Amino acid sequence: MSGYDINLFQPKPEHHYICLVCNKIVKDPQECGQCGQMYCNVCVTQKPTCKSPSCQKVMPQQYNKIQGAMLKAYKNLTLSCPNVSCKKIFTIVDFEQHQTECVKSKCQNYDVCNEFITQEKNISSLYCSVICECTDQLHNNAGVSKKQFEIIKQYVTQLSNSPSQIQSIQTQNIQQQPIVMGNGGIVFKWDKNKCGQSIQLSNDNASLFLKENSHIFRSVLGDIPFERGIHYWEIEGDSRTENELKIGVVVGNNINLNAAFCDFPQGFAYYGLSQLRNGQTNSGQSYGKKFKNEGVLGVCLNMNNGTLSFQLNNDYMGIAFRSELLKKGPIYAAVAVLHCGGCTVRSGKPVPKYME
Repeated sequence: MSGYDINLFQPKPEHHYICLVCNKIVKDPQECGQCGQMYCNVCVTQKPTCKSPSCQKVMPQQYNKIQGAMLKAYKNLTLSCPNVSCKKIFTIVDFEQHQTECVKSKCQNYDVCNEFITQEKNISSLYCSVICECTDQLHNNAGVSKKQFEIIKQYVTQLSNSPSQIQSIQTQNIQQQPIVMGNGGIVFKWDKNKCGQSIQLSNDNASLFLKENSHIFRSVLGDIPFERGIHYWEIEGDSRTENELKIGVVVGNNINLNAAFCDFPQGFAYYGLSQLRNGQTNSGQSYGKKFKNEGVLGVCLNMNNGTLSFQLNNDYMGIAFRSELLKKGPIYAAVAVLHCGGCTVRSGKPVPKYME
């Protein structure tokens, strides 16, 4: 298995820890014998040519385990468990052992709560919390008022005898982010915790900009997911942008943000070169008009019929994607930027009639 998701690390490691093959933080690190560039062991088992632009690429290519101070620094990197019900922080040395011990089975009520079950939860093995256990039983007895009454009575008694569970529920409620509605829909900004490296957010996280020497797409996601219904938002171009953006949505948020979100099957994007991308990196279907650093691109996600469509400067470009994946949340607005580019999101807007 290739490297670690950079978004798990606290703080984020320096760039030289990124494997140039998988674009993740190196796992079981090897270094190029010529230039010292680090790679995951599994990524260089076939001795590929080093991808570092500064490498002299002497053949045959040699890769060796890192040692000394570099190895010590690597072992001190810290990252959090990806299990949303755990989130404990470990050194990279202890992380693998924890992964084998941390149970990550989905809660029986996962479609509602999006939570996993850990060994540390002293509850039913099917549910992440008493709330989910109660919710599921109420659902299974819909229409049977007497039975539902008995279920609620049982759980009220259970909670009253367990102050720690009440405290846990209160904490969960405090941590939940409120969904703000504008004149037409959900108001969201860019998520500072779901942001590729070097992307800078401003304007209360409504604007983003990337400027770096590398020519690698970086992605950022919205901070509020769409769960159902029809949603519309606009992307305003930034005059400083030099490279076209990839704009659209991604199903779920477990992706490598140091790549274009639409490189993956769950990512759907309009590319400013008037192309579409879905699980593709180098080519895609022609679509619409070009968009880079001026104008406004409208995005409409219709989860009722599973479609994603775009308009440019009020000129409707038609349905870009139709997929069953686009019918079920959580789905996040997403943008991928390259080298030098940015934009501003305008959310909470009504859906234009011609895009419904």
